[in-house]
Amino acid sequence: MDRYEIVNEIANGRMVETMVCNIAHQSLTADLKDLVQMVYLILLEYDEKKLQDLWENQQMPFFLARVIINQFRSSNSPFHTIFRKFQERSADITGMDWTNED
Repeated sequence: MDRYEIVNEIANGRMVETMVCNIAHQSLTADLKDLVQMVYLILLEYDEKKLQDLWENQQMPFFLARVIINQFRSSNSPFHTIFRKFQERSADITGMDWTNED
């Protein structure tokens, strides 16, 4: 199997989505969907030989868990830098009254 077939199998089985929900202890929110996409990107950019070895030796779930945990919990991960850092600095504007009564 090549890299794309492996990632396709993982995607069809929704392995990453299930693991993200389990690790985050919540359903897929918008930022967790971004995390899922980032994990797929990491898989697609990962060394093909190593990816094949992980798949053939049935170590993929452990590898995915480690990638997800590192991305989700680390304050230096690309997920944190790109998505969480921005979210922490933004303000929630839902429910605000935007009428100007001047």
